[in-house]
Amino acid sequence: MTTIAELILSRAEEHGARTAVLFEDRAWTWAEYAQACVERASVLLEVRRPGPFHVGVLLDNVPEFPMWLGAGALVGATIVGVNPTRRGAELQRDITHTECQLIVTERVHRPLLEGLDLGLSEDRVLDVDSESHATLLTRVRGAAPPETRPVPSDRYLLLFTSGTSGQPKACICSQGRLARIGQAAAKNFGMTPDDVCYEVMPLFHSNALMAGWAPTLASGAATALRRRFSASGFLPDVRRYGATYFNYVGKPLSYILATPERPDDGDNPLLLAFGNEAADLDIERFGTRFGCRVVDAYGSTEGGVTVGRTPDMPPGALGRAPEGTVVLDLETRRSHRRAVGPIGGARLRGLLEERGGRRRARQGRRVPHR
Repeated sequence: MTTIAELILSRAEEHGARTAVLFEDRAWTWAEYAQACVERASVLLEVRRPGPFHVGVLLDNVPEFPMWLGAGALVGATIVGVNPTRRGAELQRDITHTECQLIVTERVHRPLLEGLDLGLSEDRVLDVDSESHATLLTRVRGAAPPETRPVPSDRYLLLFTSGTSGQPKACICSQGRLARIGQAAAKNFGMTPDDVCYEVMPLFHSNALMAGWAPTLASGAATALRRRFSASGFLPDVRRYGATYFNYVGKPLSYILATPERPDDGDNPLLLAFGNEAADLDIERFGTRFGCRVVDAYGSTEGGVTVGRTPDMPPGALGRAPEGTVVLDLETRRSHRRAVGPIGGARLRGLLEERGGRRRARQGRRVPHR
């Protein structure tokens, strides 16, 4: 599959009755999820205006977020993940810089937009908790997928970086690139429709989309959402949803490890945690305590550079970059002495074999409604 739009529609066709999204006490099948995306896509076509088809999404990790992600994919819109931790002039800058012509938000975040000069009229801010949103969806209920489909090169996401060296940059990600990332991750980690991805990293961030959501589209696995990360809620959620996969960025492993340890912590369905920026000690302790494999790597949001940990690397090292990666001196443009190397296939094979053993050992521990 070459686009996110194709992945969504094909999963509905192939796995229509299987669970696609889990949130609190509700579940959506792939058929229901795809139809929700189609209906919101119809809304986007109704309200579209001339100019860049950029849609800002200011939501927590609620089901509406992946539904609007799907809607944007189906009509070729560009989704801008708006960070709700930004405030005032910074938030205004993010939205105006990316030329959003529509903002999709919710009641809890609506106050963040008050008093900001976004260049948008009141009707260009869509509150998913509002009656007007419900009315729009009622009008398009049962809609058919758009006849015109996007192509792989179409701009799909504008993903803000952390802004550690200045204002956050809006990195471009096409439909084709995200589809390739999702399919590669699903293949590398052996993900299947039986898996459940516990998605608690914010969906406005590249980690949640590239390491979490996209692999579920590629494999037909389910996504279990939590509005916001909770260290104490981690293990109960993993057990409740039958989560087999967890993606992270930053310090979540440390926060989870800081919760009181119990003798039955390893009694859970989790097979793999994948992310970046975890400390060496946390990686080892997390895998031991919860009985899963932890794979920590790094990839830039812009693409082009990936770094993976290997067994032979020194303690505290970030890892090795793929063959062909060079570090240039800014003045001489000469390559520095190589200090990185390729990631071996034996490590990946070992991961998949170990993961298969864990899956067989834990077979049958699935969330009841799946």
